[in-house]
Amino acid sequence: MTVTAEAAMAMTIGQIATQHYLPEKRRRKRAHTVDGYESSIRRHVLPRWGGMAIRDITRDAVQDWVDELAPSAGPGGAEKAYKCLRQVIRWAIDKWGLYVADPTRGVEMPRKPAYRPETLTQRRLKRLIRGLVGCECEATAIIQAALGTRPGECYAVRWESVNWRTGAVPIRSTLVQGSEGAREWPTKTAKGERDCCLPPWALDRLHQLWVAKGRPRGLVIGALTPRQAAYRIQAWIRRNRLPRITMKNLRHTWGSIAAQAGVPMETVAAMMGHSSIQTTYRYYFALTQASAKRAQRKVARRVMGKTCDDMYAGIDLASAQALPMAA
Repeated sequence: MTVTAEAAMAMTIGQIATQHYLPEKRRRKRAHTVDGYESSIRRHVLPRWGGMAIRDITRDAVQDWVDELAPSAGPGGAEKAYKCLRQVIRWAIDKWGLYVADPTRGVEMPRKPAYRPETLTQRRLKRLIRGLVGCECEATAIIQAALGTRPGECYAVRWESVNWRTGAVPIRSTLVQGSEGAREWPTKTAKGERDCCLPPWALDRLHQLWVAKGRPRGLVIGALTPRQAAYRIQAWIRRNRLPRITMKNLRHTWGSIAAQAGVPMETVAAMMGHSSIQTTYRYYFALTQASAKRAQRKVARRVMGKTCDDMYAGIDLASAQALPMAA
């Protein structure tokens, strides 16, 4: 069915979003991604803008809506709702060539607190890995802890793709569960397609598990869905009182430990499949007291000298008196 620009101008946001925007996005994007769009649209966007046409929405009204939404939905929820409204409006403008001002331009977002993922220390990570022995999904947890992949990439790893001689594990897809069930998709970004390498301890333990299971082929999680695998890992952690951590934060733990160990940020970014090194710096670079002291020592040696005596050589500090301040 062809929609003219005149007909589109008369459509409400609700009609555009539910009858055109979301169905088209479902044909092109991952189901769980569109599920997130739809949840925010139905919860926040449609109650406020569902009965209005684009030409009836003003920039000031959108700004007031975002400001009112922030206390209840949080800064992140308000920003996501705003972005969903913006996507719907701009998609309609581009698709049907609407000559109408975009009311979402120039809207200021509430400030979000810095995102600090919960991670484990080296000791707690080791305790977790040792405590997972006997868990049905131990192999999946080992891959996630040892490679720092995205959870969906970990769920998509197959036994036959592991090189038992070199430890290489190619990451080529992600297994995601949404409203349409579990389905494999390409990696999140082009740089997400990469070849990871298991450390010796993980490779040896995975080989032991593979042999014990009868050398199977197919997904490491077997017939389980991603949600089932994640649930069983969490249930095992609670039952055995192991350090609490999610699959996503196991990825953050790997990145944090790698950065603390001195692995170059470029290498960390490549191994984690980040499309931009700025993402790696934002999450995993931290100015520690030790690194700050090292930096100050290097600057002092070049500019001022190593010690206080070097800086003030030739000046009698003991007899020096403060000069009177100018009136």
